[in-house]
Amino acid sequence: MASQSVLDIYNSIEEFVAILASAELHASGGWEQEFVENIRASFKRYAAHTNLSPAQQSKLERIAKH
Repeated sequence: MASQSVLDIYNSIEEFVAILASAELHASGGWEQEFVENIRASFKRYAAHTNLSPAQQSKLERIAKH
């Protein structure tokens, strides 16, 4: 499946922001922290038009314990 924007994946931008914040709190280890930082950087640059692949979405939600 192709990447989709956070607008297409989540019900609201606020939902995505909450998941991202939770992932930042729960990230453990260098790889998870860097992954979440990269998603945050993309979101700062592209806002609601940030694209996530299904694998990225799954990993982000797992880290966030969503």
